Amino acid sequence: WARSALNPANRVDVLPTTTASSSKWRIDGAATFKTRFFAVPLELMRSNRLSPLRIDVFLPDQGDYPSALRQSLDASTGVPLQHPPAVAALGISRYLCRLLDHYCAQHPTFLEGYQRLPFGSRIIIADVVVNIAQAKLEVEPNYSLEGAATSFPVLKQLWTNEIATDQWPPAIDIFSLRTVRQVHDSVTLVRIEEFIDRPELEGHLAIFKSGTDEFHHMLHELKLLLTIPPHPNIIGQPLAVVTKKCGFGGKQGVFGFLIPYLPAGSIRDILPAVRADDPLAVRRGLKWCKQLTSALIHVWKEGGTFYSDLRPDNVLLNAPDTSASGSPDYDVVLCDFEQRGNWHEWCAPEILYPQYLENLRNNRRRFKDSTWDSVIEAYTRYRPPVSGETRVSSRNRPWFSLSKENQEKAMVFSLGLFLYCVFEGLSTVSPSLPYSFSSDPDIAFPQFRRTPVPIRELIERCTADSPLWRAEDVRPKRIVRKEGLLFSDYCVDSECLPRQTAHTVLSTARQSWSYELEKARQFFETDQWKAQIFGRDRPTLKEVMKLL
Repeated sequence: WARSALNPANRVDVLPTTTASSSKWRIDGAATFKTRFFAVPLELMRSNRLSPLRIDVFLPDQGDYPSALRQSLDASTGVPLQHPPAVAALGISRYLCRLLDHYCAQHPTFLEGYQRLPFGSRIIIADVVVNIAQAKLEVEPNYSLEGAATSFPVLKQLWTNEIATDQWPPAIDIFSLRTVRQVHDSVTLVRIEEFIDRPELEGHLAIFKSGTDEFHHMLHELKLLLTIPPHPNIIGQPLAVVTKKCGFGGKQGVFGFLIPYLPAGSIRDILPAVRADDPLAVRRGLKWCKQLTSALIHVWKEGGTFYSDLRPDNVLLNAPDTSASGSPDYDVVLCDFEQRGNWHEWCAPEILYPQYLENLRNNRRRFKDSTWDSVIEAYTRYRPPVSGETRVSSRNRPWFSLSKENQEKAMVFSLGLFLYCVFEGLSTVSPSLPYSFSSDPDIAFPQFRRTPVPIRELIERCTADSPLWRAEDVRPKRIVRKEGLLFSDYCVDSECLPRQTAHTVLSTARQSWSYELEKARQFFETDQWKAQIFGRDRPTLKEVMKLL
């Protein structure tokens, strides 16, 4: 009984807490499959003292929770959730708020020193226990991250050949910003409290882009945004470079940058709400797709680089005008230029299969089956080297190793999938196993219900060599998610589900992964891989624009 989930003592709503009627903390979201939470101290926010120092809460994997607490803390159902209100309502989120309340009550000076912690410091919860008074909570200052920050003058000197002095935005101190909401692990909505160099921005909202593990991708994106010429459908150039005086040495390091805030959010959340019988849906979709294609052409031609992260949540909505009906006439704006790469379901074969092998090469100690050694050898034999490899390019080798022409064809593949989402009204291209949004797809590419025939034909051309088009392929069963649990999709009805076991799910996952690696092996034996020429049947970006 003491360990049972039926015992009221093991439920979140009656866990020991402080005498406060409401929590002094707020959960804005989470990352790393709910082992990292964005906790906001409301007392500092309400007193206008909370700057975006990116101090997150880290806790163990759900498998380490006491079994009696897993249901109450929504350990299974919470993992894939991405919608902020849904994350905030989780049992584990309420648990964290109460634990932090208790810690603050026991350590009254904690919040007084909160703003003096180094950027990216961590609140570590060693274990999840029923009695929060027994929980072990430690504050881990991140001095090493501050030490790794590059000073603003040094950064200007490093990039002097690519960025002229007058192209740089002014610097703003991080303590001149106030946190409004933590949107993502690298995105914070802030209010500009004071900006001497640009007083017209004081009181306005902006997006603070940064990183809390390292700064390589943040600096890479900053450089791209400063070097790609302006375009109406690409996020505006940085408003400011955000600096902070480091704890040791007094260096004024670069910790991020500010970009314009577009309150309408991303296209991901609006697409599922578009009615199939809306007479303006096709016209609006065509407008958005032409704007996005124009932005991609600009990135590739004028910016001299590629865009690897195309999916609906990286396409924002902007409302410069109001239509005759009085509703906003949205334009789309492309954002996120870190070039980390995309989710697997959005990748062309020449990106997907090399990424599989990069994952294997980077984790060889975690698998013992020598069967895949030959696949790794076939991959590396013809893989082109990446000249001048950096930390950023080494983490996205499949894209950076492609020729410029092949990069364009890979962009066209993702663009075809984006067209599919727009005209089918989907938040992403297929139901996602690790992620759940406010509206998940009920069909998956290449199934069509609403897309006009000419657009469908264009999508087929853009994704012509996707293995999903091959009717002769007999694919193994896959893993599906249902109400927070994982099942083999050979049966998901109410009578069959109870008969499935963990062994069934693991066996299905192994078969599915083995199938994917076998497809990769076949791909690396093709002439196109050996010649490094891909997407011959795909149109160019300009041809897509013309067809649209």
